[in-house]
Amino acid sequence: MRKYLKESELKNLLEAPKRMRDRLIIKLMYETGMRVGELAALTIGDVDLESGEITIQQAKRHREGRKVPIVNSWTKTMLRDYIGTRKNRKDPLFMSNKRGALSRRQIERLVHNYGSEVGLDRDKRHPHVLRHTHAVHALKSGIDLRTLQQNLGHSSIEVTAIYLTMDIDDRKEEYSKHRLPGMEVTNDEDSENDTRTSSEQMASSHTSYYVLSGDV
Repeated sequence: MRKYLKESELKNLLEAPKRMRDRLIIKLMYETGMRVGELAALTIGDVDLESGEITIQQAKRHREGRKVPIVNSWTKTMLRDYIGTRKNRKDPLFMSNKRGALSRRQIERLVHNYGSEVGLDRDKRHPHVLRHTHAVHALKSGIDLRTLQQNLGHSSIEVTAIYLTMDIDDRKEEYSKHRLPGMEVTNDEDSENDTRTSSEQMASSHTSYYVLSGDV
């Protein structure tokens, strides 16, 4: 199972940057699912706020590039404010403090630092985890596999189907929300649970009388 961020982890990461550029970088990688190399290569001319699209010119396996949608109005507003008065369509979208294009390595370091700041596990502090998170959350939201395949730029739908695999926590959550027929809790079961709880409490109160063997 590929690593991805839970909703609470994603929220913390998205809110960590105070700098608009950094927040946009994380938002765009999550909202579009683009690769870090694709993001680093974006120019101002690749962003079309009127049509709500970003064209990834250096798309892997797509010589003609591929388009990804921008549907979040707040993200569009942030992009408009960040681009500001810059008119040269060939200028890098994301620039360093030295006014050059941010490199892939710089973006990786940026995400790693913010991930560390909010306490993410070390293996979740990489831009590619945002791509995985986009895929998993998209499928959970009801986006079909073919649409996701096109958005991520996968060569085959079998590659995209990897994201259908859910970890055990997600499966437990889904089963708790969608009980199988015949698994509904009845009043008799409630009474039985109450009785079992009382018995367990009695048993726990007597544990001090027992010596546990070393292989328990």
